[in-house]
Amino acid sequence: MGNTVKAVIFDFEGTLVDFQWRLADAESELRRAFAAQCYGTAGNYAELWNAAADIAVPQGRLAALRGVLGPVYDRWDDDALTRWALRPGAAALLQALAGRGVRTAMVSNIGRAALAAALARFGLDRRLAPVVSRDDVAFMKPRPEGTLRALAELKTTPEEALFVGDSRADVLAARAAGLRVAIIRGGECVESDFAALPPDHFMSRLDELPAWLDRD
Repeated sequence: MGNTVKAVIFDFEGTLVDFQWRLADAESELRRAFAAQCYGTAGNYAELWNAAADIAVPQGRLAALRGVLGPVYDRWDDDALTRWALRPGAAALLQALAGRGVRTAMVSNIGRAALAAALARFGLDRRLAPVVSRDDVAFMKPRPEGTLRALAELKTTPEEALFVGDSRADVLAARAAGLRVAIIRGGECVESDFAALPPDHFMSRLDELPAWLDRD
C-alpha cells in the first residue's frame, strides 16, 4: 500500500485534535434555529445542514442559509477552539508523510475561521493543502463533496489516496468518493458505531499509520 498512497486526506476535530464540540448543547440550539427557518429538525449537526441545503441549493438560497445559520455553527466552533489540543503524534505524522513524498490535505465540517486559527496555533497550516472547510462546500460530510474537491485539487485518484478520520461521517464520505479509510479511536464516534460500516483500518494512535501504509 505504501507505494500506492500519494495523498492522505485528514479530518480535523477528533482526528488531528481532540473532539471538543459540545454536541448535545450545539445540536439543541441548531434544531431550534433550523425550525425557526422552517427546515427539518431530524439528525445530527451535519444532517440538519445537509437536509436544509437540499432545499436551499436548488432555490438559489444557499448564501441566505449560510447567513442565518452559519453563525450558530461558528459559535460552537469558537467554543471548541478554546479547548482543542493536538492528538499525540499529529505533527510528527504530517512531517513523516511529507518525508515520504505523500501530500496531506484536510476536509472538515468545522468552519474556515476556526480551522485557520487552530491550524496556525498548532503549526499545521504549512503541512496541509488544500484545506476544505464546511464554508467551502454546499454539503457537509457524510456527503462526499469536500472529499472529491480535495482529490481534484490534489490531482490524485481515489485509488492513490487515503482518508483518516474518527467518525461514521468520515467513513461514508470516503467510501462515496472511492477512498480507503482509516479511523482513529477516541474521537466523535465509539468503535461500536462502526459495526455496520467498518473502515479499512482502526488505529489507537496516529503513529500507527506509517506502518499500516507500508503493508502490502
